[in-house]
Amino acid sequence: MNIKCIFFDLDGTLADTSIDMCNALNSVLLNNKFKTVDCNKLKTHISRGAKGIISYASDVNGRPIDSSLLRAEFLQEYSEKCFIHTTLIKNMMKLIDHIISNNILCGVVTNKHSKFVKKIINGLQLDTKLSCIVTGDMVAEPKPSSEGLLEACRLVNVAATDCIYVGDDERDIIAGKNAGMFTVAADFGFVNKDEDLKSWQADMIVNDPIELISLII
Repeated sequence: MNIKCIFFDLDGTLADTSIDMCNALNSVLLNNKFKTVDCNKLKTHISRGAKGIISYASDVNGRPIDSSLLRAEFLQEYSEKCFIHTTLIKNMMKLIDHIISNNILCGVVTNKHSKFVKKIINGLQLDTKLSCIVTGDMVAEPKPSSEGLLEACRLVNVAATDCIYVGDDERDIIAGKNAGMFTVAADFGFVNKDEDLKSWQADMIVNDPIELISLII
């Protein structure tokens, strides 16, 4: 395989954003007199976006929550505090530096809105390392649609068949496969311990970002 670009999902794959998301959610839940959620348990719902996060909060509280109102409050709270505890996944910077040193491009394709993504990428000091960033508000259809990945290919001017997509959710793998990319399931991400990653039928499963170095020659 002639790898020219490696794209990453953001939440759980490139960075651990869970604490900032959980703190923002719990702050809003407390303000509205709801029970708070456990941050570790919330992780497996983050890939479903704000709707999925609020749905989980409803389950924890045992009753429906006015999702549209609470979602707006949560997103406002998170927009102000989305880069406090967020960190790169362990060994991710080593991998990115290795990718770049081998003259391979790297980018991010996420369903997350650009107003959060920009703050996080700048905070992680990745803004000068990434060749492209495609966010959920840049496309009509979020993952599992392959639209975002194909847009990323267009931006870096690389064929999808020469790209790898790394993600920690089955929707990432579906999007990558439909785009024609080599897909990698990140078992180090926000994955439920009961999830059978093999069922996603990714081309490769990794437990640590450093394992991806073996693909780069």
